[in-house]
Amino acid sequence: MTDPRVVLVPSFDRYVMVDWSAAGSPVRGADSIWIADLADGDDADVSNPSTRAAARHQLLQLIERSAAERVLIGIDASLGYPAGTATLFGLRGTPWEAMWHEITQLSDDDDRNRNNRFAVAAELNRRVTAGPGPFWGCPPARAGVDLRSTKPQVFAVGEFRRTEHCLRGRGLRPASAWQLFGAGSVGSQTLTAVPVLSVLRSHFPGRIEVWPFTTGLDAPQTRPGVVVVAEVWPTMFQAEADRDADAEQVKDVVQVRRTALGLRAADRSGELVRWLAPRLAGAGEIEHVVGEEGWILGVPDDAHLR
Repeated sequence: MTDPRVVLVPSFDRYVMVDWSAAGSPVRGADSIWIADLADGDDADVSNPSTRAAARHQLLQLIERSAAERVLIGIDASLGYPAGTATLFGLRGTPWEAMWHEITQLSDDDDRNRNNRFAVAAELNRRVTAGPGPFWGCPPARAGVDLRSTKPQVFAVGEFRRTEHCLRGRGLRPASAWQLFGAGSVGSQTLTAVPVLSVLRSHFPGRIEVWPFTTGLDAPQTRPGVVVVAEVWPTMFQAEADRDADAEQVKDVVQVRRTALGLRAADRSGELVRWLAPRLAGAGEIEHVVGEEGWILGVPDDAHLR
């Protein structure tokens, strides 16, 4: 319990939650992109851009006009891959950055949402000689030698990251970044979100931090103009109130609004600082998390794995 005599100073002024989509055509409503923007007031402004190009433009504008604010952007996409992935695909340099660069270079995503994410996954799979995968999941018409619809029996690298193992140890079931298609999958969102995040970083040099890759596994030292991007899994913010939500309201609207409010509440209570500095088992694990895997904001530690 927080000592009532302690005055907590929030780390951020604005909280943005992005529910991403890898849709192949312009779409609004369920299973599309939703962005909740929460600053002043008791509720978030929620928008529903129909394409990733429109969402990218909206985020660029939001960051542009937030030059005097400290901004936290949560996104529902995996920002990293299991330790050893960059080496598996023959990439050099800092692993997470090498993967981001490679995905961005291979990706083609136009202003009508037509994209080549399955081809990107197939190309990366092709570099692995130990069999199909690790990427998997696609419509039957997209399946081939290098990308299959079904999950491989053996992975050439871990199926899950440490942060996902922590969640699964608590009875939750986050999907693997390798799964591109099917209920609950996040892999396609990752392949289409990373190029957009790369654009944001290049457009605002020195202003965009990607937790924990560029910040270390700690609470960033925020200052006006700094934007911290973090991976967020909205399911962790699920509340009993959701069950009573208006049946006519799109579930994603409730989800992004609830998550933005949850991030602000955690910041004001001091809990967000603890989320940004989870306790890991040792230096080797920290190196994997900071250098390649990343972490889901709000997963406290890996104590159950020790």
